[in-house]
Amino acid sequence: MPDRAIVYLSDAGGLEAATLKIAGRPVLFRVLMTLARAGIRRVGLPGALREGKSELTPLGNARVASAIVWLDHLSPDERAAWTQSPALLIPVNVLLDPPSLKRLLNAPSGADGTGLEESKGTPFPVLLAPPDLLVSTWDRLVAGLPLGEELEIHLRQHRMTLVPGSGLMIAVTDATSQRQAEAALYRSLGTDADSRVDLLINRRCSRLLTRFLVNLPVTPNQVSVASLFLGLGSAWGFWWATPTSALLGLILYMLSVVADHSDGEIARLTFQESAFGEWLDFSVDTLIHALLVLGMGFTARATGGSFAIAAGATAAFGVLMSASFARLLSREVNFEEGLGRVLRGMGNRDLFYLILVAFIGCLWIAPRFLPFLVGVLAVGSQAYWLTCLVHRGMAARWSWFA
Repeated sequence: MPDRAIVYLSDAGGLEAATLKIAGRPVLFRVLMTLARAGIRRVGLPGALREGKSELTPLGNARVASAIVWLDHLSPDERAAWTQSPALLIPVNVLLDPPSLKRLLNAPSGADGTGLEESKGTPFPVLLAPPDLLVSTWDRLVAGLPLGEELEIHLRQHRMTLVPGSGLMIAVTDATSQRQAEAALYRSLGTDADSRVDLLINRRCSRLLTRFLVNLPVTPNQVSVASLFLGLGSAWGFWWATPTSALLGLILYMLSVVADHSDGEIARLTFQESAFGEWLDFSVDTLIHALLVLGMGFTARATGGSFAIAAGATAAFGVLMSASFARLLSREVNFEEGLGRVLRGMGNRDLFYLILVAFIGCLWIAPRFLPFLVGVLAVGSQAYWLTCLVHRGMAARWSWFA
């Protein structure tokens, strides 16, 4: 798969369009971030992007900046290396999703190159250019001269293989397209793990929070720490709880979830994902849920005695084990079929919301049912990780027979 790309100016307004901000970052930053996520390791930029707009020079991210190669600084030998094999050509002002670029880069190349189908017929073609096209346009690529129309004609008139993308391709040229691109980018921030409550409430709130925070000097890990403190406040509301404190705990829990969503959104928008951030997010989420169920056990002690505390501790153990197994299996299990779909349903956050609401209802109306509810939670929390054990055992058995 080609691992080099060249960012070109499609028209005379391309330089100005590159400075328009999408979710707090210039369009050029979004282009470079998409290239990195698609597997591109070296990105050639015309000197016009360095000299024409000073705000584009630092780009604010070491991971992005480390991939940049200024085309006008290449030696003759380096230039020859860039033009002797296919390279991706992408406009400076087009918002794309990484899966679309991966499809293009992995597709079999046609005799005259490969192009993204959605870009055909537009002045912003995205194509995997063969060496002869790179050679013929090299001087203009280096100089940052407009090339959109010429490349679009090449895409239409030559035998290029057209590859359909994932659907997201927006050329940012003015304030209207800027707003459209930003809205599309925010809509793409959800994950497959989002529950119905997440989609209806939490994601909508987290996007509002992210829109505000992404323009501030705030890191994703700082938002994770804020989520932790909100979660600790939520857990406090369920320890020796009254109906009022438990209701406040539920509100704080939802705010913690909103912040938990926002830290991931900020990380993806600003290209600040890290192994530590992933670990911190997982640890905060797991700790909050374990403390919540343990707190329920202590609250239920008033009517259930030591059984309620034991049930709460068992439920907390189940939460810790289930979270660990979910993290372990996240890259091994197909959650769309068979036992994987069962696991996905069992890990749905909506069930936990239902338990919290039921706990508050029992606390308010029928406290004598609290130990029973915590007992059900203790049993149910073991189900996920035990089912994971069964899944791994089945997978091992089938691989042994194979």
